[in-house]
Amino acid sequence: MKILVVDDSKSVHRLLEEMVDLPDLTFQHAYNGQEAVNAVQETDFSADLILLDWEMPILSGIETLPLLIKHRPKQTIIMMTTKNSMAEITEAMQKGAADYIIKPFTKDIIVGKINTILEGGI
Repeated sequence: MKILVVDDSKSVHRLLEEMVDLPDLTFQHAYNGQEAVNAVQETDFSADLILLDWEMPILSGIETLPLLIKHRPKQTIIMMTTKNSMAEITEAMQKGAADYIIKPFTKDIIVGKINTILEGGI
């Protein structure tokens, strides 16, 4: 399984790799929305899941989300953010997010979401 982590914080990338230690799991990395869009436009791009931060420079996650969906309509994307209002969650889901994780998250939450995807639950 491959996960593309899109977050401007390198510490979040490291934290996710430490928390999610599953067999046969590899991580790809993008540090802003434009890097993520560039990645999904590559013909050899393949990721089972994209973890997308909301607040980033260049293109925010909520701006990036529809662009990712445009290039990969069936891509599973989970938004990660400190935003927690129902309006923001609804906006992300309407734009194509499969799920939503509020930061800070625990290992149980992130591993649970990934396992749900592995089992075909989202």
